[in-house]
Amino acid sequence: MQKGRPAGDHVNQLKLKTEYSFQEAYGSPELLIDSCGCSAVGIADTSTWGHVTFYNHAKKVGKKPLLGLQLGVFDSLDKVKAPGNRVTVIARNNAGLAELYATLTLAHKQFYYQPRTTARQIAGLSNNLIILSGMFPDPLILNHPNLFLEINPATPFWNSKVLEMEGRKVFTSDVYYPDPIYRGAYEVLSGRILEQKTSPQHILDENEALFHMPWIPGEAFKNRAVIAEMCDAELPTIEQVKFDSPKTLLQMCEDGKAFRGLSGENWTEEYEARLQRELDLIRQKGFDDYFFIVADLVDFAKRNMLVGPARGSSAGSLVCYLVGICDVDPLVHGLIFERFIDITREDLPDIDIDFADSKRHMVATYLEDKYGRECVARIGTVSRYKPKMAIGDVGKALRVPAGELETLKGAIIERSGGDARAAMCIQDALESTDIGKTFLEKFPQMQVLEKIEGHARHTGKHAAGIFLSNTPIKNFCSVDRDGVVMMDKGDVEGIGGLKIDCLGLRMLSVIGDCLEMIGMSREELLDIDLEDEKAFAVLNKQHFAGIFQFEGYALQSLTKQMKVEEFNDIVAITSLARPGPLHCGGATAFIARRTGAEPVTYLHPILEKYTEETLGTIVYQEQVMIIGREVGGLSWEDVSKLRKAMSKSLGEEFFNQYWLKFEQGALKNGLSSKEAKAIWDSMCTFGSWAFNKSHAVSYGLIS
Repeated sequence: MQKGRPAGDHVNQLKLKTEYSFQEAYGSPELLIDSCGCSAVGIADTSTWGHVTFYNHAKKVGKKPLLGLQLGVFDSLDKVKAPGNRVTVIARNNAGLAELYATLTLAHKQFYYQPRTTARQIAGLSNNLIILSGMFPDPLILNHPNLFLEINPATPFWNSKVLEMEGRKVFTSDVYYPDPIYRGAYEVLSGRILEQKTSPQHILDENEALFHMPWIPGEAFKNRAVIAEMCDAELPTIEQVKFDSPKTLLQMCEDGKAFRGLSGENWTEEYEARLQRELDLIRQKGFDDYFFIVADLVDFAKRNMLVGPARGSSAGSLVCYLVGICDVDPLVHGLIFERFIDITREDLPDIDIDFADSKRHMVATYLEDKYGRECVARIGTVSRYKPKMAIGDVGKALRVPAGELETLKGAIIERSGGDARAAMCIQDALESTDIGKTFLEKFPQMQVLEKIEGHARHTGKHAAGIFLSNTPIKNFCSVDRDGVVMMDKGDVEGIGGLKIDCLGLRMLSVIGDCLEMIGMSREELLDIDLEDEKAFAVLNKQHFAGIFQFEGYALQSLTKQMKVEEFNDIVAITSLARPGPLHCGGATAFIARRTGAEPVTYLHPILEKYTEETLGTIVYQEQVMIIGREVGGLSWEDVSKLRKAMSKSLGEEFFNQYWLKFEQGALKNGLSSKEAKAIWDSMCTFGSWAFNKSHAVSYGLIS
């Protein structure tokens, strides 16, 4: 993104609006903060979505963050078109920040389509908050102990009421974009075409402010520093949710041995070593309560609906299997615990769970009943402008013919998230392709597209994420009228929040109905033979209708190319029928070897034990992790980053950051640099798109 002017001698900024004033302002918190040359910066969006990002970046660059919010104050909570004012509240301390979040939460509940408060409610706020009066201060708020009367370029000059009032005055400016070079982007996003006489909407230094308002009293500038000095609110952190369990995690695992048929001689030394290793790491990380909470939730769900056998990397945990969270034995299927939790992991692991979609609502209700309605909320999402969406929205705003827009969309080169130019696809299309250059010559006003790509557009609700706390969530963030927190999952995890993903799966409802009709229990279903040739025959005869996953074209195509002879074939097909393996040749190579069209070969003998089950090819993320760890000597921290990169399909550019470390480790293991490079290239080509085997086994069971 294009940089603004160099940071100048700006007075402290109290009312920065960022992209989280959706469709009202332009610029990320990082861009706004970096464009200020002052020591204190205040965020005053119409939401609190940006607080975590704003606070963290301000701290990173050595500026004092002031966490604030702009509220609509209306004469009536009932009338749609009531006269109103915009008042800014800034948290002085953490008690004030909790009050700020609670105030916005209440404001969302009071009016049906926008947050709305009254002057009386603002007047009742404690002195843990600072109040900036807005352009038309209501008499009710004038007695607040921390009220500052705003002197603002946006205030009509004829409104001398504020100047004549007694009380502390402060200069403020409403910042809707950081610098004049972003004015065009702001106008497109907001739908506002600014007149020449419009008051400045960008960050002002003191000289600019005096140019526009030479009559500003000196105290108004000084009071900005006074306000900054009054504030010391810090981003809140949440204590991990506690669960009063009558048994320890070890005792629950001991009970699970008998239920899983693993007691006595079936409990081998391998099982014992694996269990102790997992329990030690869980205990060391302080994750016990998390496992209690999820196990309790799954136990409730299994008594009321069909629950999926497992999902994601949690299937690699023996503890999850023994306590009943998952129904996949990781040792039987060769799944690794480190795909789930490794020694370097500090954040809570993801235990994603599939529930019958027709009864999933019961899960949220159970959590609300058990922990309290105020302690449970849905996690939010922020939708950002992707290239083609930006072209459509901006083109419509600037009245560019739809046919021309479609032509430009065809020139866009999509990139993976790990690519350094992942957020510059539009810029590359406009500057590096003939179609783009021709388009820009015809419609030069569309140059603004480069600034729009990646910008926040609107908010939504996470498909499955639930935020759980032991104390009311409104103390840590705002909650909107739909019960959605103004944080995405990264922000929730960033403040230490507990996130549970409860997904609805239609096929589980279908299977559950079938079980009821034939009188079969869930336990009997889990006891089925995974090597039943009659089941494989259904797929080999291409009777795909109604078979979970196999109703998709990609899985059907691969199944037609190779016969299903064992359960692991279903697992492999599930993993290979993804865009990455299909496009990079991984699926083709595996099938050629599986059908005997090509011999099974290994890039190096050292890889045989890691890729024997997949015929010398890399299919699973777990293989990349183990090869990186044992062949390349990468640390668990590096391997964990590669795992996350594979999960997000970040591609080769991200992977290549670790090549030198891998080479050094491979040399220590007796490989030449040429041999190490061949293995690394294979990992990057096939492995960077590899699939999570734990998930493939779990979904293969449903199939």
